[in-house]
Amino acid sequence: MAAQGIDKRKRIFNKYTSQLKILHQNGLLYDKIKYKEGVYICPICLNEFKEEDLKDTSENMLTSEDAPPKSLGGRANTLTCKTCNSRCGHEIDFHLTERLIELDVRAFRPNTESKAKLTHGEITVQGTIEVDDSGNISIIHSEKNNHLKKLEDYTNTTGKNDITEIEFKPSRVEKLRYEVALLKSAYILAFEMYGYTLIQNKSYDTVREQLRNPDKEIYPEGFWTKQGSFKKENEGVHYIVSKKFEGFYSIFSLKTKSTEHRFGVYLPMSSTRTNEIIDNLKKQKAGSELDITSNVGKDYFETITNMKFIVELMNDKP
Repeated sequence: MAAQGIDKRKRIFNKYTSQLKILHQNGLLYDKIKYKEGVYICPICLNEFKEEDLKDTSENMLTSEDAPPKSLGGRANTLTCKTCNSRCGHEIDFHLTERLIELDVRAFRPNTESKAKLTHGEITVQGTIEVDDSGNISIIHSEKNNHLKKLEDYTNTTGKNDITEIEFKPSRVEKLRYEVALLKSAYILAFEMYGYTLIQNKSYDTVREQLRNPDKEIYPEGFWTKQGSFKKENEGVHYIVSKKFEGFYSIFSLKTKSTEHRFGVYLPMSSTRTNEIIDNLKKQKAGSELDITSNVGKDYFETITNMKFIVELMNDKP
């Protein structure tokens, strides 16, 4: 399994370093990216890595990056350095996964489980609420987690039609970090599709800064939406051609054991208009649709005309 893992990471490494070489040879690299033969650039920190950094003996090895998080149905098709991967997983992705699981638990969705306080009258005990795949709800009380006498009083006094108050454990989710996790998934999916042609643009400095600083509000608020109108066929990172909304729109699904959610996240095309465009998106009338050009299925790693199109599309020229 370890050999399979490093083989896949090497294929990804070669794919992106090859794209950098093509961009360099055709004068399509911005000054931000200093081309070096056989060097991979982490999309989050922009630090340089060599093929030897694919090995676990490297102090800061290149690791497989899941987008969205694997716990929500994502897959690993890009690489980030171990430092960025670990930091984002702990400080960002956790809040996204936790929030969606919380929503399922509080709605008593099938295949969910959560600890809770249960109160009947004046007696409160600890329990675990489980919902099976058919929607049947069970409440399990552990003697280890309860005062035995209190638990006996609780079970002896509750009846079939009694009302029991349920208090779930406090949320550990931080709203800003939850939103930054959505931005991170969209950004990595864009990198997976377009590579360095897109993220070398200076408008993505703000995105990277936000990912590295999940406690600060850096990227404009209102950049994401969750709509039931998003379909499976809508997924991908598309170009918005509607006037006043120009940019890229990443649509992706997040799956828990019980539910599937689809989100849309705006990614910038201009370092000077990002705030303005996101403000326009917030004012957009409900139900109105954006004119989007799908680039799904096109190659942006070997086909120079496609790579050139993306570079020239951006407002900030190299």
